[in-house]
Amino acid sequence: MTVELDPERFRKASTKTGDVRDKIKDVIDTLKGSLDSGSPWGNDKIGSQFYDGPNGYGVTRKNLYDNAGNFQTTFGDFSKGQTDAATKLENQDRANFRR
Repeated sequence: MTVELDPERFRKASTKTGDVRDKIKDVIDTLKGSLDSGSPWGNDKIGSQFYDGPNGYGVTRKNLYDNAGNFQTTFGDFSKGQTDAATKLENQDRANFRR
């Protein structure tokens, strides 16, 4: 069995993966701008029930932000891993060529 790896393709994939990370960030920023623009539910008892509590909007919104941020970080890590793999493959090829 032969395995062939192309560092240039890893770099191209890394760029595309980084683009996904950046688009996720744009979506998160837009969402935050919309959701953080105010509290239309008011400060009365019904508004408090909607926002506060373990399943309230406040906790749910924080979880959404945290999870979306983790998703963005994951794609950033993938992108870096692809770039690092390309560099390591090239370095290994150079080292093997010198032998």
